[in-house]
Amino acid sequence: MKIVFLGTASAEGYPASFCTCKRCISARRRGGRNLRARSSICIDLEMLVDLPPEVYLRSLELGIKLGKIKYILITHSHEDHFYFYELRLRRWPFINGKVERLRVMGDESVIRFLRKHFRGELRNLRIRTTALKAFEEKKIGAYKLIPIPAVHAVKNRYETPLNYIIEKEGKTLLYACDSGPYNEKTLEFLKKIELDAVIVEATMGTEGSHSWPYHMGFRDVLTFRKWLIQNSVLDKNAPFVLTHFSHITCPLHEEMVRKLKPYGVTIAYDGYKFEI
Repeated sequence: MKIVFLGTASAEGYPASFCTCKRCISARRRGGRNLRARSSICIDLEMLVDLPPEVYLRSLELGIKLGKIKYILITHSHEDHFYFYELRLRRWPFINGKVERLRVMGDESVIRFLRKHFRGELRNLRIRTTALKAFEEKKIGAYKLIPIPAVHAVKNRYETPLNYIIEKEGKTLLYACDSGPYNEKTLEFLKKIELDAVIVEATMGTEGSHSWPYHMGFRDVLTFRKWLIQNSVLDKNAPFVLTHFSHITCPLHEEMVRKLKPYGVTIAYDGYKFEI
């Protein structure tokens, strides 16, 4: 699997849209890896995990043809992860020609909302939808998916935010974003999995989940990495990549690299790529 990061920021972006704090001022001045769009990844140029508002611009910058995307996995219904409005552009008069048939997958509540919003239009948009349930394996093309429940807060009490275990050709990735530390049931399930790479959020940065239980901080992700290694779920040399950074709690890119690289952790940036 070839993974590229389209965005690595939390909901407000980094620097934040309207913020003039010292970090945001510094990020704008320094530019480069300090400029972060909302979080999303692309796998093998055919699968997106989440659909943020910046997906169009990032796709141009990174050479990703959105019309060739076959699958989109949605973690949850927050706008920075589920900018469904973009999907209306998959038909005339916004395109002239055919696009790849697209399958959008997520929790039942997310899929129900999508079907209702595009009532009667999904066929014209060449979109199929698939509702997923936590811990239930699903085979999609060359991929095997296992959704696991994220620890996250959403308005719809019937929605289950999801993270994803994604397997292709014997290689397995965990995408853990947005979520606080997992509960015991999820950890017990993970003990049965052998992972080749982990992408995990670090929204709370220097603060940690004790300040807000629905996201992780640096100590939380290091504890999680240690647990994965101790339980033989992840090799200590396997990629362990952090994303979904907030300017409130996370320093600029270079400082995060300096602080966390000694612990075997990679700090993602927009456009960062790796392969497993």
